[in-house]
Amino acid sequence: MPNRPATPPLIATLRAEHVHLARISALMTEQLDALDNGAVVDSHILYEIMSYMVNWADRYHHPREDLIYGRAAELDALLADDVDSLQRQHDAMASNALALQKLIGRWRAGKATDEAVVRAGRDYVANSDRHMQSEEQLVFPRIEAVLGPGDWQELELDDRLQAAGDPVFGPRVDREFRNLARKLRRSARRTIERGVMAEWAGLESALESLEILGNANRMALQTTGDTLRCALQESLDIVRDTPLTAAPRCAINNARLSGRWLGAIATIAGDTVNDLTRIRRYTLDARPARCRPVAGPGLPVRPLPPGCARYSWRSRGRHPRRRKAPPPTSPH
Repeated sequence: MPNRPATPPLIATLRAEHVHLARISALMTEQLDALDNGAVVDSHILYEIMSYMVNWADRYHHPREDLIYGRAAELDALLADDVDSLQRQHDAMASNALALQKLIGRWRAGKATDEAVVRAGRDYVANSDRHMQSEEQLVFPRIEAVLGPGDWQELELDDRLQAAGDPVFGPRVDREFRNLARKLRRSARRTIERGVMAEWAGLESALESLEILGNANRMALQTTGDTLRCALQESLDIVRDTPLTAAPRCAINNARLSGRWLGAIATIAGDTVNDLTRIRRYTLDARPARCRPVAGPGLPVRPLPPGCARYSWRSRGRHPRRRKAPPPTSPH
């Protein structure tokens, strides 16, 4: 019996991402059902779901599909109309996702009704599920039949098709989506082992607390190192430019840098306390069948210390680049 051809890596990646998107859709359906039944829901989870769809699915997943579909249409004219239809669907899905995200934002501000969110959310999930089902059952098999090994090798060399770090399902969860990732894990655990939910939640909270403390320690060390390097460089500049008055000017400059360092450390400490408090609240108020209300717009973004580069899953495709901060200017 002949061996079945191996699935091309790019198609395997798209299928894996569809699994992740299906989990997102299932969680959104769960939230919408709870809202429709009058339950108290975490409004920020719905907003994070649509933020993930707008900033990752529509910016990375769908454009990569379009590139592969376009290459197949070049080789098979019969696919051209289908590919054009799929690409129009992607454009419509991106527009609908952005509109739904804005609607949820108005709903969180008390300017839209529960019914409007439930209706628009269910329409979006239904369209998304139908689209993925069509791709899985009809489109991907045709793409695999049209493209040969040489085509796949050429596509894999295209920088636009390189794997983008998933901010929720990747090895490191983006801070912006930490609530969503936590909710997905808890939803999966309820499906697998409902009886040990509380025990797992406690373990998860302990692990997340250790991660938060580790991140805070790394940020504090980096801030301290950047400040010390900045103080040394500026002191050398002052001594070189004005040696006669270098001592008092260095003291004033170091005091200024120390104040900025203390402010950065205080911010890191405050954010860490807020994160730990949030996790403890989730642990103490664990309710398996319902979502918990969250006050405020979610986790704050920590400011960068002087000289620290910003890393973001949005910034560059596979490997985010380090963007150097401009050299600090001396007060003289």
